Amino acid sequence: MTRTMTTTARSELDRLITEVGLAAAAAQRRVAGVLFTYRCTISCRHCLFGCGGDRPDVVMSPRQLADALAMLHETGRVVHVAGGEPMMYWEALSEGIRLAYREDNAPHFIETNCSFAVDEAVVAERLEFLAAHGVRGLLASADPFHQEWVPPERFLMVRRYARVLFGEKNYWGSRADDEAIFKLREIAGDPERLREYTRAHPPVMVGTAQRELARYLDSFAPDDPSLPRIGWRRAVQSSNCLEQFRADTMWELHVDPYGNIQTNCGMVLGQIDRTRPVEVLARGPEHANRFVAVVCREGPLGLAQLARSEYGFEWPPRVSQGCELCYLARRHLRRFHPEVFGPAEVYN
Repeated sequence: MTRTMTTTARSELDRLITEVGLAAAAAQRRVAGVLFTYRCTISCRHCLFGCGGDRPDVVMSPRQLADALAMLHETGRVVHVAGGEPMMYWEALSEGIRLAYREDNAPHFIETNCSFAVDEAVVAERLEFLAAHGVRGLLASADPFHQEWVPPERFLMVRRYARVLFGEKNYWGSRADDEAIFKLREIAGDPERLREYTRAHPPVMVGTAQRELARYLDSFAPDDPSLPRIGWRRAVQSSNCLEQFRADTMWELHVDPYGNIQTNCGMVLGQIDRTRPVEVLARGPEHANRFVAVVCREGPLGLAQLARSEYGFEWPPRVSQGCELCYLARRHLRRFHPEVFGPAEVYN
């Protein structure tokens, strides 16, 4: 890919964001993100990356962040910085964004759980810095899982400032009224209401979600044809996972602080010291390794069968989703192939 082609594609994407906003642009172009750290200020029960305050104190340096952003911009996707909680390391984050901005590689948006919003001065300082350094918008999280930890007023403060600084189209997050946001904490504090919410909005049962929330869902034998495939609100027609790995349909591609290029489900597709994300996409992520090839061809059941026949995996008697079956098989396979199933934070 030449520099001219990259510049042209970037200009087109910038115009698209200006016209339709971040969320709508991401729906068209998909997203590519930096997982700045797996550490987090909170420990959400639905976190598919297993983030939390007890995770290793590993974070990208400012130079690593700027370099990772440059690589992700080559993909033509909407680029963001997430975690964990990136605001947890504000000095490194802001310096990395300053470097990226100088090199014309600022992220399009930052994702935050809003726990940093201890007062209006902090919110104004940080969001104004982001806006002044090329960041187009903000994704702010709000749901019962986050509000179990983050006071609703912090989210509301961030939302209010983000809408003013970045504009309504470039604020990405809940638009529920203030009263509804405060009620999210009530759901989190009531076990029965949280169970009902989880059943109505089932997350992907990977990482912390598998350990904390799978018990709230119906269970099935691993080879039951009626086993639900995936969580959240996505309709899946196929029994395999090819859609999650094909370059044109994969929703999100990540680079993490260990240099892993990975999907949302913790399967490593390469390392940035050996290849670039755009090269992984060009080769076809579905061909990254034999394990990815199996899930793309045969789905979670195929991977579980491989893990059982070749690596002694004991099938669980019941699972809630195909994603949970896949996760349990991958957690077993990690003992033998940590270079593919990683990092440890996702599986421990």
